[in-house]
Amino acid sequence: MRNGILLALVFFPLTAAAQGAAELQQAFNAAAAKAGPAVVSVQVVKEETQAVIEPDYYFGYSLPSEKLYRFHSSGLGSGVIVDKRGYVLTNRHVVENAVRINVITQDAAGVEKEWPASIAGIDPAQDLAVLRIKGGGVFPWLDLNSAAALKVGDFVLAVGYPFGFKQTVTSGIISALDASLPVEGRRYEKLIQTDAAINFGNSGGPLLNLKGEVIGINTAIASPTGVFAGMGFAVPASEIKRVLEDLIAGREIRRGWLGVSLQRLDAIMASRLGLARPAGAIVNISVEGSPAYKAGLRRGDIVLSCDGAAINSHEDLLNRTYARSPGDEVELVYLRDGARRKLRVKLGDRYAKSPAAAGPAKGGDSAPAGSGFEWERVRFAYSGGARVLAVSEDSRLSGYLWPGDIIKAVNGAPVAAAGQMAKVLAAANLSEGVVFDLLRDGESMYLSVQAK
Repeated sequence: MRNGILLALVFFPLTAAAQGAAELQQAFNAAAAKAGPAVVSVQVVKEETQAVIEPDYYFGYSLPSEKLYRFHSSGLGSGVIVDKRGYVLTNRHVVENAVRINVITQDAAGVEKEWPASIAGIDPAQDLAVLRIKGGGVFPWLDLNSAAALKVGDFVLAVGYPFGFKQTVTSGIISALDASLPVEGRRYEKLIQTDAAINFGNSGGPLLNLKGEVIGINTAIASPTGVFAGMGFAVPASEIKRVLEDLIAGREIRRGWLGVSLQRLDAIMASRLGLARPAGAIVNISVEGSPAYKAGLRRGDIVLSCDGAAINSHEDLLNRTYARSPGDEVELVYLRDGARRKLRVKLGDRYAKSPAAAGPAKGGDSAPAGSGFEWERVRFAYSGGARVLAVSEDSRLSGYLWPGDIIKAVNGAPVAAAGQMAKVLAAANLSEGVVFDLLRDGESMYLSVQAK
């Protein structure tokens, strides 16, 4: 009996584990099989130009001249059919400047077929494009799951055509959510980060859950070598869903615009501005005539939340408004002079011609007016504020303040006249921390300094 009991204790856990592994294996197999016919290879021909300096010969003399050559180059990527009429979701960078696009599908048996395709719509902000397969018929497609409660650690599959090989499935987990990544001068936000292998040619292919639903479109990798290094990024289906109908219809994607620029609050700023701890982000610029300005938001206000979501940086606010449409309303909670306030703002159109930012014109190189004053081994003169003339190398403010900076306020106290300059500066204590409200090269900014 003892042996029997011992065998039972060993046998049952192993059986349960084996059964769980088998079920997980089946889920992977089913998701890959479901994706196969709907994931396509996107092959493009792009027209490019290159300027070349070549010699022209005239009567024995060689004269350099610039000649422009046009040539075709090929590119490849992946995509996923998201509508039975043959609409393919992919990346914009895969098809940008293409003069010819072909889409290659494969059926459940792996038999491939090539189709011509055209661009239906593009969303540059999210690096998305929708293609329309020419030729008609009903195509297999995959659903976008924009309501999925994604969690770090979830199993995922990446499907595509890396390096031009046949359709390939890789697996991994969600490594992080709400990731941001700078790509060719543009910053992409709210990305899904995964360790499922993504390489050149995978761009535009789907990131799937184990139900075979699209939870993202693979867009970029972070890699020092240009090949997969464990960090891939996908645009989430929740963001794609907002624009997919417009992309399919060929409509221009419009984005909400608030008209403010925020600066992150640090501990020194929070302390000097009367907050117990850093919370929210301070308005650095409120564009005159913008929706935020018209609603009453001003420079120096501290934005705490947008539609109930905490705001701690400019990126937080951008994420809350960017995916919204012009005309939508958002509710902002902010602090002004220590008082908590609310306002509702109707968003404008981000891509419409916007008014210029409110604020002083850029300063010139004219000599500052007014009598001089020295504080913390920095020489100032009054010129619409405390203008920095020189900063000694041994000053505690060396590396923080620059000659030409114009300080408009210190710890919230304005430097509004020459007579106030010495008084306001003398009341500041660098050991406790100081917040300067200043102009540098004509741009407004807040600068916090604490030096022992």
